[in-house]
Amino acid sequence: MPEQRYLVTARKYRPQRFSEVVAQEHVTETLKNALRMDRLAHAYLFSGPRGVGKTTAARILAKAINCTTPPAERDDAAEPCRRCEACLSFEAGRSLNIIELDAASNNSVNDIRELQETIRIPPQGARKKVYIIDEVHMLSQAAFNAFLKTLEEPPPYALFIFATTEPHKVLPTILSRCQRFDFRRIAVSEIIAQLRHICREEAITADEASLMLIARKGDGALRDALSVFDQAVSLCGTDLRHDELTRALGVVSTDLFFEVTRNVVARDGGGMLRLVDRIVRAGYDLQEFVDGLTEHLRNLLVARTMPDTTLIEAVEATRQAYATHSRDFTETDLLRLLLIATETEDALKTSRQPRLRLETALLKMAALTRSTDLRTALARLDHLEQMLAAGRLPADLPAAAGPDTGTAEHRNVQRPAPAKPERPGTARDARTPETGTPEERNDAREETETAKPEAEEEEPAGVAPPHSPQPDPRTPSPEAPSSQPDTDLYPTLFGPPALKKRTSRGDGSGPQGSVDVAVAEAPAAPAPGTDDTPMLRRIEGAWTAYVQAVKKARIHVGALLQHTAPLDVRHGTVLVAVPDDFHQRLLGSQHDFLLKQLRTTTREEIARLQFVIRPEVKPAADEDTGDAFDARAYFQHKRAENPVLQAIFEQFGGEIVW
Repeated sequence: MPEQRYLVTARKYRPQRFSEVVAQEHVTETLKNALRMDRLAHAYLFSGPRGVGKTTAARILAKAINCTTPPAERDDAAEPCRRCEACLSFEAGRSLNIIELDAASNNSVNDIRELQETIRIPPQGARKKVYIIDEVHMLSQAAFNAFLKTLEEPPPYALFIFATTEPHKVLPTILSRCQRFDFRRIAVSEIIAQLRHICREEAITADEASLMLIARKGDGALRDALSVFDQAVSLCGTDLRHDELTRALGVVSTDLFFEVTRNVVARDGGGMLRLVDRIVRAGYDLQEFVDGLTEHLRNLLVARTMPDTTLIEAVEATRQAYATHSRDFTETDLLRLLLIATETEDALKTSRQPRLRLETALLKMAALTRSTDLRTALARLDHLEQMLAAGRLPADLPAAAGPDTGTAEHRNVQRPAPAKPERPGTARDARTPETGTPEERNDAREETETAKPEAEEEEPAGVAPPHSPQPDPRTPSPEAPSSQPDTDLYPTLFGPPALKKRTSRGDGSGPQGSVDVAVAEAPAAPAPGTDDTPMLRRIEGAWTAYVQAVKKARIHVGALLQHTAPLDVRHGTVLVAVPDDFHQRLLGSQHDFLLKQLRTTTREEIARLQFVIRPEVKPAADEDTGDAFDARAYFQHKRAENPVLQAIFEQFGGEIVW
């Protein structure tokens, strides 16, 4: 009696017909149609990942080509019959008309030359002489080049089938001479179906979790999954159970991954460190643990995002656990956790202290702050502003943390600022109105100066002396109640309000001075009166010449400056009235350049400029000089003389707007 020889499952259950090939119907159906129609190419290239059936499909095709049974008597008119002498001799390994060659060990020019010599011999008792060359990408450059002519014009009885896992390494001249078929990775569900079939044939019992574990270990390759299946049977016998199989294969349990995310919810850093210690003591591979954690977070993200859990490769009980646990997170939180896990996955491969690297990553996850949707915060802010405008405040509005010791109701209600006590000797009622001609304003300022004491003068609101700290924009003006909503209303949305935006210097070079441009609110009105009326009058007299000098240097800045007027001078700071915030921002960005030009024109020691919005003030340089700058005409002229601008206008249909 011959000795019974054991065959591994991958060889014992290797497909012998096209219908037995798992999950490659797009390839097998095409090949069967070519056999039925007798439209066989002289060269095929089968590419795809390992263990998905490339070489198996090549063998079945070679067997079907040389099968001597008439097509009408075969299944599907294309399947090999497995009964004729050609099929039986091939399956027994004694066929001389089907030659298999391993290109990894026969990759030289001499090997290809020997192959070309055998091609000259026609097949004996068969239709075709089929050459199956596995791992064809391993051929050398010279071997590929030597094979080109034979592959392009082979004998009519020769047929080549190449198989490779790396088609990008095959020469384009070889690829262009072949019909290419790409084999795909096999889904977990299809691997499980094949494993169930094998378990029935081998009288092996296995629960659903065990088959899922084996299929996932295959990573899309049926041959790898069958190798794990053989190992599982050797370890656990004919009764496969998930718990025992997990310990035997050294697979990290899913419960450990759920424990990680529960520690994230509880912000338990100590629990993370204890978990890492258990993983190390159990002998788990840290790289495999991080890979599993990444997939665990991906499953949570799928459960949180998708309406069902069909995209999660797990048993139904585990899917339900993912669906329940995902409610503890937002999509943004899971994305941030997934980012940390993927960074750790890459860093762990080169880390000299992998345990420390893993502990650091898990502690970072536990300390991660919960994210807030910006759209929700903005919607809440809009709602509060609407209620504030209507005079209605919600009863549950949170109070701001701060030095205010009153009740929440008192802290949230907008209160007018207390009146600033007047110094003795000041004439508050004699202040200059902000309207009228510059001469009327100056006369009123002189009358106000006589009513003030010769000692310290009161600083006007909105004007800060050089090198002095700017007032807090949250503090209401002492001259009038604040018109802005109380910032205590929004303490939990965005934190304290931002300070005034400091613009960059105009020319980017001068270290002298800067300008504060209030973007969110208009600056406080400066108090009437001046500490240097003669300087103001000299500046007013030279303002037209100043505007013209700026125009000559920078015409676009001068065009904006001609709508302004000097308003006041305080401690070397010149207040300039502008009509709107557009002029305020643009001129503020050119501060250093304008300051330098004003010093040159007036010969005055001016510390800085401050632009304030005064639409009612008549510009000092707004005279009918006859040469006023016409911005529209200027841009039309530039468009006409510059072909690039002309092309832009024609290409995009632009219009000049001023």
